[in-house]
Amino acid sequence: MTITIRPVRRIIAAALLAAAGLAPSLALAGPEGTYAMTGTNPGDHSPYEGVIEVKKTGETYAVTWRFGADETQGIGTLAKGSDKTFAVSYSTGEGHGIALYELQGDGSWSGVWTNISGEALGTEIWRPQNGGATTASGTTSGSTPASASTPQGQGAARR
Repeated sequence: MTITIRPVRRIIAAALLAAAGLAPSLALAGPEGTYAMTGTNPGDHSPYEGVIEVKKTGETYAVTWRFGADETQGIGTLAKGSDKTFAVSYSTGEGHGIALYELQGDGSWSGVWTNISGEALGTEIWRPQNGGATTASGTTSGSTPASASTPQGQGAARR
């Protein structure tokens, strides 16, 4: 009995080519989207919550943090050659800072951040919104109010 291997090789080759065609689209997915965010402030590690919105803007990303009525704007970039490391610089109007996130297996982004006078790091986790977690005002239920204090006593997180 003779087994012909050529058809099997063709099927494997076709499957590999199809998978290779999908790889670029998966790698370009990026961090765009709306996320429920939880974090801790540097220093005292007090908790906070909010909503993150990430929009692609050419080769960069516009990032908006929403804490109650307050917003913080930033600009982000994926690390060259990686779709799993996301760096964001942000401004509060009173100062600025930097944050660094890593994509997790469940689709969330986990990272650390600090502000211009930073001697300690805060933490943050962004979880993709499930569609029902945002209220009409654009905040998540139970969000830390904008009047919540950071260790510097300057209002909501990133102040």
